[in-house]
Amino acid sequence: MFKSLSFIIALSLLPLSQSMALSARDIMQRYIDRDDGQSQYSTSVVATCRYASKNGKIKCVEKPRIKVLEGAQKDYGANLKDSRSVSIILKPVAESGIGFLQFDYDAADKDSDQWMYLSALGKVKRLVSGNNDEPKTGTLFGSEIAYEDIEKTHIDDYDYKLLREEKLQDRDCWVIESVPKPARARKSNYSRSVSWIDKEHYLFLQAQVYDRTGRPVKQISSSQHELIDGIWISKQLNVNNVQSRRITTMKTQKIIINPEVQDELFSQRTLTDGAYRAKQLQLLRQAL
Repeated sequence: MFKSLSFIIALSLLPLSQSMALSARDIMQRYIDRDDGQSQYSTSVVATCRYASKNGKIKCVEKPRIKVLEGAQKDYGANLKDSRSVSIILKPVAESGIGFLQFDYDAADKDSDQWMYLSALGKVKRLVSGNNDEPKTGTLFGSEIAYEDIEKTHIDDYDYKLLREEKLQDRDCWVIESVPKPARARKSNYSRSVSWIDKEHYLFLQAQVYDRTGRPVKQISSSQHELIDGIWISKQLNVNNVQSRRITTMKTQKIIINPEVQDELFSQRTLTDGAYRAKQLQLLRQAL
């Protein structure tokens, strides 16, 4: 569903006059291929809480669990369609150093590689599906963002249908249903999703996601869209798990598009060696 950890939804270069003739699959291909730069560095705040609804408004019923993250991403491969990303918890202090590393691949038959490092245990754990292609379980840093949510989307893993066209957030949108094909469905926690894609800039605005039994499970939305260095960025992402009644909000504090990022940053050593990690990140931190 999402291209990378920073959950950044960016500008497509396709003119609107051409886009009117696109099929649902073509629209999603353009969305996947949108320009988000060849590298990124950002800091963000992630807040998660249990909530209750009153008069149509959501309110936390417990103190939110807040984490400050630092992350980087870089494209690879002949067509720059593979990518690598890393994210590290800076705060709270008790969780400082917990990290996540991901390699995404454009090849349709190659799933994302993901590793989690728990600093208290001093171990790197590779995240894999269960037996018989069962879906991955668990969420990123205790949020409502599942590991599956941040894997690269392969266009041919899904069938697409244009449901309708309507306005959302004062933007003209396509509303597109994505249903995983059998091979993907065996490895997915979801039976389908319905996404709102902005016609003008190919921004992802909203999605309704359904679990394997067909029940609504997540409402996902992006906001605070900003044009930075010619690229549209969504600086806030909300993930509302309507079954657990927990919500996660990720807000980008600072971001740099196309910084020089060393390849050495995307390694398990970055996860396990704090001094090495600080050295690799120092130039990026100074550029903020």
